[in-house]
Amino acid sequence: MLNIGVILNSKAGSEIDPGVGETLAEAFARHGARAEVRFVEGARIRETAREMRDAGIEVIVAGGGDGTVSAVASQLVGYDTRFGVLPFGTLNHFARDLGLPLELDLAIETICSGDSRQVDVGMVNELTFINNSSLGLYPDQVRAREKWRPRVGKWPALIIASLIVLARFPFLRITADFDGKRIKRRCTLIVIGNNEYKLEPRDFIQRERLDGGQLGVYFLKDEGRAGLIRLALHSLVYRLDEASNFESHSAREIFLKTRRRSIRVALDGEVYKLKTPLRYRSVPGGLSVMVPKPAPVAQETLAVVEG
Repeated sequence: MLNIGVILNSKAGSEIDPGVGETLAEAFARHGARAEVRFVEGARIRETAREMRDAGIEVIVAGGGDGTVSAVASQLVGYDTRFGVLPFGTLNHFARDLGLPLELDLAIETICSGDSRQVDVGMVNELTFINNSSLGLYPDQVRAREKWRPRVGKWPALIIASLIVLARFPFLRITADFDGKRIKRRCTLIVIGNNEYKLEPRDFIQRERLDGGQLGVYFLKDEGRAGLIRLALHSLVYRLDEASNFESHSAREIFLKTRRRSIRVALDGEVYKLKTPLRYRSVPGGLSVMVPKPAPVAQETLAVVEG
């Protein structure tokens, strides 16, 4: 019987009922697996993932938002342990970009009987991210949002944080070295993706593949405070109408330098203060993820091909 460890974050974007643990264990059992379900928070997520990994559990599953998914995945990079995702978050970027089912029972079926697929992860100064990292406006916004959230709630805190950041209008002077070239930019936001994002209207949060071995590098063009406010009014959590506002590049590795000794960096929505310069790199095939089996080819199609 397949041994599965499930790590749930009760503070995920869509709240997880504490009683769901027993329900999940029963659902995994129906698919022929033995599941140990644990509710953990904060720093304990990574520690719990390491404990399960070192105990030899075959598949470790993250249930929560992209922050939870990233925290668990970070402890499995470079190991044979397979990774599964239960889509309990609000946006589920990683699951959507991989084509994972968002319906719970189908997600459990995929974890128990799907195929394993090697996908890339990104790293900055040896910290891991599976979706993206950012510098500038977004880390400052997250920091302000988390300060206000206990007082006014999630969405009012987001609005207040956005207004605070726009009022301050911070910008970075960045020197970027990659692919044998150097560029210097003055910008308010830099996004580094684990693989490249589509630069199409309303598709900026989507990636066509997670196994290209590349980082997508995006500099928000300096259009002043008015341009930034206009862009903010047309955006919602990176759903941008005007992807042309970004200067884009791709690279396997990139070094970012500033005049600051340390800088706030967001990794899949979590903010860290890191020493500069920042070394970003792609780790091709660093994570083994459970994905749905390919759809069977119809017999009629086979007959046409053979004919």
